[in-house]
This record gives sequence, structure tokens and C-alpha cells, in this order.
Amino acid sequence: MWSIIPSLDALLQALAVAFTEPSFQTHRDLFLGWIMCIGKRTEYRVFQTIHASSVVSRVEHHPFDRFYNFFSRSAWTVESLAHQVAVAIVLALNSTGPLYLVVDDTLLHKRGQKVYGLGWFRDAVASTAKRVATASGNNWVVMGLAIPIPLSPEQILCLPLSARLHLPGAANPSGVDLAAEMLAEVLRWFPDRQIVLIGDGGYAGHGLLEDLDPRVQYVGRMRGDAEIYDPQVPPQPAGKRGRKPQKGPRLPSPREVASRADRNRDGQEPWAWRDIEVTVYGVTRMLRVLAYQAVWPEVLGLRPIQIVVVRDPEGKFRDAYLFTTDLGASLSWVVATFARRWSIEVMFKASKQVMGIEGPQHWCRESIEKLAPRVWLMQSVVSLWYLTVGHAVPEAESARRNLGPWDTEWSLGARPPDCDHGRDN
Repeated sequence: MWSIIPSLDALLQALAVAFTEPSFQTHRDLFLGWIMCIGKRTEYRVFQTIHASSVVSRVEHHPFDRFYNFFSRSAWTVESLAHQVAVAIVLALNSTGPLYLVVDDTLLHKRGQKVYGLGWFRDAVASTAKRVATASGNNWVVMGLAIPIPLSPEQILCLPLSARLHLPGAANPSGVDLAAEMLAEVLRWFPDRQIVLIGDGGYAGHGLLEDLDPRVQYVGRMRGDAEIYDPQVPPQPAGKRGRKPQKGPRLPSPREVASRADRNRDGQEPWAWRDIEVTVYGVTRMLRVLAYQAVWPEVLGLRPIQIVVVRDPEGKFRDAYLFTTDLGASLSWVVATFARRWSIEVMFKASKQVMGIEGPQHWCRESIEKLAPRVWLMQSVVSLWYLTVGHAVPEAESARRNLGPWDTEWSLGARPPDCDHGRDN
């Protein structure tokens, strides 16, 4: 019978307040069974792994009812569990300073006429710059904490904190609305902390950004042809009648500003590139940027923003059009902060390829709404354990010597099984 090692069990015990006593025992069994399961992680295979010492038949009555009921009938809530996991992570890894949150969505592939929340959504993995691919599944909006790894600060790791199921149909909340709900949730959890929210272009939306909490600064991507205006209102004649203007004249779009800067070879025009040094993705490099202030009424009303156009002098990636609500932020900070967004893509890959989050074949609403968020939260717990305690256990030190040139110690896939569990002898 598999048993959990004490240092990891201590983290799980801190989450007990989110469950009743019987549900917590089931939670611990499922946690270990999920880690120990070999192959595709269907619910039945995970449950069978928990009872590895006994032969279980699909035909005869099997002792798995309490595991199925844990998702479909148990009274525990994802919100309560997420709160406990978030507090544990922040206290251990980000006890001071702002919280850098990153939000994005991912598609978990599923099929079946009775699967709750099923729809056809954009498949980011199969899509290209010229072709948008769609697939059947559950679309999830996930918010995670993007933090430097304590023992390797140049690396950024995303630990999932909260997730919401994005239901198909115009009558249901959009991804932007769900992101706003999760942001409000995190603000309640940490009422005294400043937050930096990072999102891709799909989250530069009215519902998330127009009434942004004063404790939140946003860094994201914008359209290259965005309709933006001068925040300075020109002086009006004293006797002019009618409504007073609330914004200045329209400014060139970010893409047009980049074109004008390319033509400004003599430096006589107001738009000019400047070079900055910035560390992104663990590499320090020189980039070309230009910045200006504007208002973007369609998204943020009349709140001024700082727009930063970023170009790679080596031409390895296309121009990026970034913006932030922090008008005093340095250009290198804006670029480095947005680069943290990539950590959530790495997290999604690990959840699918290592944690097997797409394996379960459940279909009812209660199971759909609970199982995937719980897997993401347990992924955070495993990462938290490794970063604080697990990297120092003898098994980890031994396995570290065997890592190849392409292995990453902080990857879930690179962690040796002996670091995640123990076995009764």
C-alpha cells in the first residue's frame, strides 16, 4: 500500500479545513493515487491504483463509490480549497511585495453528448498564425501566481490558484468576466497586498479593466491597430457651447507608431526607438522599445495607460504591442513582467502531459466543475513541496546528478518518483 512521505503530508494537512474529516481522508488517498497512477489517468485507473494491493473487478461490486462521490456529491468546494492552497503558497514563497498573477485559458479535450459544459473552442496547440483550429472540450480560464523560483530566481514558475469553467454560448459569462471574478476572489484573500495582473490580448477587455481595483496594476498585450487617443484635452474657447471633450485627438496606433519610428532616421520626429537591456525567459538581451501615454476608451474608459512597443533587433520575434496601467513603470519592467505570462503556458503543458488532467472520462456537472481545478491545485501543492522541502531530500539530490542537458529540475516531469511519495515496506 502506498503511503505519502511526511514532508508532503504536512502540506496536505494544512488543507484539512476545506474538508470534513471523511472527505479529507478521501482527498489524501486520491492525491497519492493520482501521482502513483501509471498510464492514462481515468478515474477508475486512479482509484484502482489506490487499491493496488488487491484485485478489483469491473464486473463485481468495487469499493470505489466514495471516490466517485468525492467529486459528484461531496460538500467540499473548489473555492475553499483554492483559498487554502493560495494562502500556503503566498506565505511560503511570496510573503512580501506585490503578487504577480497571470490569467489565460486552455482547452481540455473531451467528447460525449452528456458531458457538461462541452463546446467547440479555439485549440491553441493546433492553431497557427494563419489558421485557427477548434476542438471539442471544456474550456477553462485559469489564474496562477507567477513567481521566481527561490533557488533559481531567473526562472519563473506559475502555480495555479483558481479556475473557472467557460461555458459556451453568448448568454454565459465570457472569459474576461470569469477572470474578473477570480481577481476579485484573490483580492478578498489578500486584502493588504498589491497585485500585478498579466494577460494576453484576449483579456484586454472592458469587463476586466474598466473598473480595476486601485490595488491592481495590469500589464498586457493590445491590438496593433487599437483606437487610442491623447489623454490631454486641448483647451477650449471660453464661450464654446455644447459638451466638453473628455479626451484629446486620436493618436497613431501602436503599429503606425512603429512605422513612423522606422522612418525617423534623422531623429526629428517625436517617435524614436531606444535600446534597453532586459532579462526575459532567463536570458538578458538588448531590445528596442518606444513608449507613449494614451487612453483606450473601448477597454479602459478614460484611464490613461502607458503603451510600450517592443522590437527584437535580431528579428527572432514579431513586434509586440504592450500596455500597462502603471504610468510610472520602467520600460524594462513592463517587458520583463509581461514575459512572466509564458509560465502559465508551461504550466498547462505540465498539467496535460505529466498530471494527465485530460484523462478522466467524467460527464456530470459536479464532477466536471471540481476535478480539473483540483488537479491544478494539487499540481501547485506538489510544486510548493518541492521548492520548499522536496529539493533537499536525499532522493532528489541523487536524481539531480542524473539530469540530462535538456532536463529542468523544476519540471514536474523531471522529478523522480521517489521524491513524490514513499512506500510501506
